[in-house]
This record gives sequence, C-alpha cells and structure tokens, in this order.
Amino acid sequence: MHDPNTPSVLIKRDAGQRLYDVGLRRYLIVDDLYAWQLMAVPFIVRDANSGEDVTAAVLAAPPPLHDPSGARTF
Repeated sequence: MHDPNTPSVLIKRDAGQRLYDVGLRRYLIVDDLYAWQLMAVPFIVRDANSGEDVTAAVLAAPPPLHDPSGARTF
C-alpha cells in the first residue's frame, strides 16, 4: 500500500501512449516502470489530458510486439 506521506515520481502518459517523467524531464518505457516496481520506487502514472490515475492500466497492458534491436517479431 502506498504511504501518502512518501512522495511519488509523477509520470504523465500522453495521447500517443508515451510515458514522461516530469521530475527528470525524460521519456520512459514500461520496462523502466517494471524495474521501479521491483526496487519499490513509488510512482504514479497520470493521463496528461484528464489527470486520471492510469498506473494499473499501463502496467497491465501487454508489451509491444517489437524487439528494441530492430528485429521483427511475430
């Protein structure tokens, strides 16, 4: 359970589904969020337009069907 007294890293998800770390001013990938979960880093993902908490939806979404090396996966 999240402690309300512990500051969370704010991540904004834009309309193109990109994730932006407001504090560090850089884009992230979902793998970064998975790693943060393992390290118990508190974070929240908010929709940039509505402000809605979309953390659970982002973490539950299936991974993209591509390989970062550029190789095609089917």
